[in-house]
Amino acid sequence: MPLVLWGLVACSPGKEAREESARLYAEAVSLLDGDSVSIADCLAAQELLEQAVEADDENIEAYFGKVLNELNLWRPDRAYHTASTAIEKIGSDGKNRMKAYFYTVKGFIAYDRGDEADARVQLSEALALYDSYLKEEPANMDYLLNKAVLLAGLEGKEAASSFIVGLPLKESDKQMLNESLAGFEVSQFGETWRAKHEALVAAGKPAVGGASIDTVTPITQP
Repeated sequence: MPLVLWGLVACSPGKEAREESARLYAEAVSLLDGDSVSIADCLAAQELLEQAVEADDENIEAYFGKVLNELNLWRPDRAYHTASTAIEKIGSDGKNRMKAYFYTVKGFIAYDRGDEADARVQLSEALALYDSYLKEEPANMDYLLNKAVLLAGLEGKEAASSFIVGLPLKESDKQMLNESLAGFEVSQFGETWRAKHEALVAAGKPAVGGASIDTVTPITQP
């Protein structure tokens, strides 16, 4: 048994590897933080994020960054795979709350592919996680909004609106949740990210009237 345990410890990243992974992640974030980010910046950031994961394959922030940037680059299959790997790294008993985010992204990607059966599986996993998070933080507005969005994707907006109506919140908070939900359509996930990718490719190029399109989804915690 000690030999087995030693083997497991030996495979874990050391302090230097964790620090290097964190440094690479921070450098990637800096490339994607600004008003004039281009596709070249996203490609450079992707290399850094891949190196960050290689340095420490337990750095969940690096997986989070990779998923978002792979969507910026519109590589949905890779984003789906990265999210799956992150879920495996967190583990079935893992407490990292980004797990729900990874399941959500997988569900939306599956829906965009036309695989509604897989989309329901992934979104249902995310919904169950948000239910568990809300047991600990019942007034967390981010969790409440994410649950409403998942309900809308799984059961329709009427079910999501009914959920919001039944919440023990101030009317102003309910209104905020309803307003945020109003702009959500699960079918627009792929369209939105494809448009963002096209804008990144066009960044810096003259547009109609001499304007330029500079847009990227920055890496922030969910």
